[in-house]
Amino acid sequence: MTSHALLDTNQLHTFVILAESNSITEAAQKLKVTQPAISQCLRQLESQLGTELIVRRKKPVQLTMAGRALKQKADVIIGELTRLNGLVRDASNQRALQCRLGLVTSCSEVFGSLLITELCETTEQIMLKSGNTSTLVEQLLNRDIDILVSDDPLLELDAYSQWELFRDPLVIAVPENYLKTLAFDAKGRVNVHTLAKNKPLIKFGKNTSIGTLSELALRRMNLMTDVRFETDDTHTLMNFVRDGHGWGILSSLCVAQSIHSLDQVHLFELDSSRHARTLYLVYRGSEMGSIPAKIEASIKQILTESVVPSIQKNPLGFLVMLLMLWRRCVMV
Repeated sequence: MTSHALLDTNQLHTFVILAESNSITEAAQKLKVTQPAISQCLRQLESQLGTELIVRRKKPVQLTMAGRALKQKADVIIGELTRLNGLVRDASNQRALQCRLGLVTSCSEVFGSLLITELCETTEQIMLKSGNTSTLVEQLLNRDIDILVSDDPLLELDAYSQWELFRDPLVIAVPENYLKTLAFDAKGRVNVHTLAKNKPLIKFGKNTSIGTLSELALRRMNLMTDVRFETDDTHTLMNFVRDGHGWGILSSLCVAQSIHSLDQVHLFELDSSRHARTLYLVYRGSEMGSIPAKIEASIKQILTESVVPSIQKNPLGFLVMLLMLWRRCVMV
């Protein structure tokens, strides 16, 4: 009985091996299967095609006219499939040699260059894009970048995988001329309520992830404050704080961004580091092979072996290091 179903490629492969063998026994040995398996495959093919493919009781194996026609076309099909496998493997390997990486600006400035240097040893071509979270997420969704380091894990999209890299708690930055008026509790923590009541706040804008997180922290802590300036740039915020225009809220990673601008600026934990953002490595399923694992390992190594030691050289390094290692928030 003939069938309109497509022929099974494994059955075609078996038939080609059988046609090139002296017997079913020899074909079974080549394919490392049993003789009944070969016979069953042949019967299924003949049933589907509605014709005999070999001449029974003939040794060596002798093909019918239909069998010869099938063998001729099957050779072409199996050859093309073999080449297709090779093309797919080559494309996969090429993917492993190339990577378009997106880093939010704070990550790009703190460890982007070191990360590129590390990845260049195992990756032939790296393209780095930096920017704010929303822009980079759009580029990832449009396939303009392959892997993203950001605080948006895209959990709602099943096609993407996420690895948690580290937790980045909020801190407060105050100018040196505020120190004499700061109030501290018994544990040496700044009384943020008094600070917020008496001094203006310089904060990130609501369109930034740190700005949104800062707003949430202020609400949770029931803090009312006079926001004098808003900015989307870490260096601008730190310059305004340093010049005495107000105090600021930023993340530990943002502090590392502005490590060279900490003169006359003092840093303190905000609410025992309860308020933080999490940085994720986001990529499309299994498309990137081993590259995500390499990036994760490289980032953690760079933070612990390069970024933190450079911070320690700063006069305020003991405090920033404590934050950069994310006490109770250490990298997972």
